[in-house]
Amino acid sequence: MSHNRAEVDPIRLSKTMAFLLRHRPERGNLRPDRDGWVSLIELVDAVSRLVHREIAPDVIANIASEDRGFEMRGSKVRAHRSRGRRLPLHPDILFHATTQERVDEILAAGVLEGGTRPLVFSGDESGAWRTAHRFRGEPRLLVIDASRARRDNVYFTKSRRSGLFLADHMPLAHMLNLQPNYAEQLSAGGIPIRLRPDGRPELCLIRVKRRNRTTWEVAKGKLEPGETPEQAGCREICEEMGIDVPFTVIATLGEVRYGFLAPGGLPRLKRVYLYLVRPEGPMDAFNPSTREGIGDVRWFSPDEACRVVRHTSLIPLMQRTRELLRQRALPALFKPKEG
Repeated sequence: MSHNRAEVDPIRLSKTMAFLLRHRPERGNLRPDRDGWVSLIELVDAVSRLVHREIAPDVIANIASEDRGFEMRGSKVRAHRSRGRRLPLHPDILFHATTQERVDEILAAGVLEGGTRPLVFSGDESGAWRTAHRFRGEPRLLVIDASRARRDNVYFTKSRRSGLFLADHMPLAHMLNLQPNYAEQLSAGGIPIRLRPDGRPELCLIRVKRRNRTTWEVAKGKLEPGETPEQAGCREICEEMGIDVPFTVIATLGEVRYGFLAPGGLPRLKRVYLYLVRPEGPMDAFNPSTREGIGDVRWFSPDEACRVVRHTSLIPLMQRTRELLRQRALPALFKPKEG
């Protein structure tokens, strides 16, 4: 790195800081804590190396203090969390193809190390299984809670060529299906849709109180014995919103997956099948299920729905839903049934 202290464009410095703090901290050997904070000195060193100039700490400190995209607290800096919303780099759940022999080694070591080559993870479960069957030995598939791993300072990058995700290590604690008492939980839910008098669509969401926050979400719940996902999704909408309205499924929105701990700390992989549904009756008088923590039910425009839904697993789904509504001839979906 040059020791030339020639002035560097502050805009370039701000963009470099944002790149490191928001997207690629590993490029600067940064290790943000759980809340995204890094040492000012470490950030100065990382920025200096990327711009090939020695940047004075007070320059970076001034940008972090004056630019609304950043926050400073003492000698630490982070990217401001309220500035914009981006799709997560990776899905909440990733899959790693391996063998039983390697699994035994992971259980003994407590971690999977990449060594000289990065570890490869995929969001495509079936594709990962096909890869596992190409290895010598008994094929195994690891279910990775990538969201929790990221909070534990495991950094992923995405290969532009293959679309796969890369990391240099993975602690055993984030391999869901290697934990005692692991199980999968199947759920289903749906988003009711209606047309306003001007022909614009609206989507219905629920506001749920969690242990440490309140979020807008899609009505959903576990499948009951003998139910299809479509039946369960429509039933859950009625139960959680407190209505008695029949629905017609008009589109399959896809599946979301994420890890969570059930009561007693039991590890679970939740798979949620989600649908866009048309109510076959009025949907105005709601009596939300307070025992499920639901405090409100409200209609939103597709743009508003994308803004208020913050669960990382649901953000891509809401954006796909908005795109679907832009592409479909909506009035035909709302013609009353004949007879």
